[in-house]
Amino acid sequence: MALFTPRKQQKSVEVKFQKGLLFVKVENDKEIAYPLDWHPKLMQASEEDRADWQIKPDGSGIHWNKLDTDINF
Repeated sequence: MALFTPRKQQKSVEVKFQKGLLFVKVENDKEIAYPLDWHPKLMQASEEDRADWQIKPDGSGIHWNKLDTDINF
């Protein structure tokens, strides 16, 4: 199981990929699961591309730089 944290992270957010799901854990320990079927770019991405993410400037979600895809929470 891989656990990724971005280099420029300001908020406490954890991202992990497991069994076809994307798990996002935010500051208040709330964990949200997203099926990767909803996000084909993330499903097909390499671990390196999945690890290249940052919190969106307005704090509303995550942006994957190389994949040019977002998830809002």
